[in-house]
Amino acid sequence: MTSRRPQPASYFNDQAPLAQFTIGIVGGIGPAATVDFMDKIIRHTDARCDQDHLRLLVEHNPAIPDRTAHLLGRGADPTAALADACLRLQAGGAALIAMPCNTAHAYLGRIRPGLAIPVLDMLAETVAHIASAHPACGKVGLLATSGTIATGIYHEAARHAPFELIAPEAHWQARVMSAIYGPHGVKAGHTAGACVDELHAAIAHLAARGATVMILGCTELPLLLGQQQGYDAGGIAVDLVDPTLVMARRCIALARAAQERLAA
Repeated sequence: MTSRRPQPASYFNDQAPLAQFTIGIVGGIGPAATVDFMDKIIRHTDARCDQDHLRLLVEHNPAIPDRTAHLLGRGADPTAALADACLRLQAGGAALIAMPCNTAHAYLGRIRPGLAIPVLDMLAETVAHIASAHPACGKVGLLATSGTIATGIYHEAARHAPFELIAPEAHWQARVMSAIYGPHGVKAGHTAGACVDELHAAIAHLAARGATVMILGCTELPLLLGQQQGYDAGGIAVDLVDPTLVMARRCIALARAAQERLAA
């Protein structure tokens, strides 16, 4: 059966009332990833002065319960806190909400029905980007939290993709989690040393299994290794894809399209 190539989602109709396009960001999940996502929006916006930049509204709440802990049965449910953050952004005038946390997308189906504005699906956008930019990749490796992998949310997003999505085997997944949550991991404030070594080992493992493209599927991982082509994964060249960069560019495109509609 022929696969249907995933396409970027449509979030607005042509009559959407967007007097001033504001991007709402659910922040604090995690804190450094929030700042990184904002930086990507700013760096990739075609701006020649302050006033050319996009309006961002951030609900930065690092007290939102850990998503992976809950999904693995070891922590509180973050659904209500995520929904509350989205409602605050909506009340503040956001036209679109972005959640720079891959694992938080496991709760997207529970959050969206209570909102009058769209929430960007970073996972679907990433899959569509890979299908377009790497049409012949064959296998794509997923580097993510164990919560993201256990729920299968990336595999669901990629169910019609023209590639096979593979995750690390248990030993290597433990090394990914160490790079994220370990005492020398990125959530502990480290961006060099052991955490990068652990991530590199997992990438090399997936490359040896045939993956030629890797999804940096936890928003802290791009703080260790950014999106790039030809990364040396133990003698195998692979491409690294950063979902937060994909989402930042999509936010910019949606904002510009809205502004063009208003100017027409």
